[in-house]
This record gives sequence, structure tokens and C-alpha cells, in this order.
Amino acid sequence: MPVHQLLPKLRSHFDALQDRLTCFCKYGCQLEGWFKGELLTVLDAALQAGTIVDLDRELATSGGRIDLRVTMPGENPSWIELKHWLIGMQRGTRYGAGFYFGDQTSVGITKDVTKLTGGERAASGYVLVLLTANPGNDEWFRGVEKFNRKFSPLRIESISSPSDFPSAYFLGLLCVA
Repeated sequence: MPVHQLLPKLRSHFDALQDRLTCFCKYGCQLEGWFKGELLTVLDAALQAGTIVDLDRELATSGGRIDLRVTMPGENPSWIELKHWLIGMQRGTRYGAGFYFGDQTSVGITKDVTKLTGGERAASGYVLVLLTANPGNDEWFRGVEKFNRKFSPLRIESISSPSDFPSAYFLGLLCVA
């Protein structure tokens, strides 16, 4: 799964932005457009450096628009859907990873995973979730299990682990199986 090789670059970039991520959590904001903009900044630098060889966004497919397509040298393209989840309080309600994994609306990832299961995307589909704040390993992996149980035959596997990230955020990379 070569796309996971980008995680150290992404972590380095987002580590420097923890003040913003903490602020987003404090005010209960989910800013997926901001997240996509930051990713494009990192991925464009990787494209210029030759770490990736192709980058495109908002690609129309038969299953719907997919946020990103990234191609690493010598690899098939990776198709990536993006999400930003608030972990904590928002307008008096606490949201955790389990809520999002179990939600079948556009707040959750069911529709994203479904888009990534068709055609050429099936072998290289990912969902990259920015979580502000870090939910911790137990909550994250229970959420993955909840998704797999509730939405079978759809299946995801976590490539990254909350224990490898600071408390302000987590970049959850999920492979669509």
C-alpha cells in the first residue's frame, strides 16, 4: 500500500499546524475544504520533488466525484476520499469516532467507501480522515470494527494508528478492502 508512504510528510506538515487544529476542536468546526487545501500544498511539493508522479482532484467517476488521485512512481493510482471529523463537543453534543463510523449519511464514510469499491478504484481506494482531536487507539479501532460489522460487505482496514500522532489530531488512513 504505497500511499501510506506519504504519512510522514503529512504528519510533518500537520504537526506544525497543531494550533489551528486545537482551535478547530475548541470551536467545534469541521473544515474539510481547508484540509483539502493543506493536502494539496503537501502533495504538490511531493509532485515537484518526484515523490509522486501524478496528482489530480475532483475526478468524475461512474460512482461519483472522488476527491484526489495520487500516483506514486511505478505504482497504480491511489484514489482518496477526504473527511474532517471533530472529536469532542459541538453545540452541546459529544462526537466520537464511533458515531462517524456508524453514520450512513454524508457525515460518515459509507458513501465514500462505496464510491471507492468500483472498477479500477477497488484495488487502490483510501479514505483519509483528519480527526481533531486524536480519539485514541481504542475508540478508533472500535469504530473501524463497527463500520465493518454494520456495513458489511463493505470493509475498511486502518493503515495508521492514533498512538503515532499527538493529542491535537490524527490522520486516519483507511484502506478500502
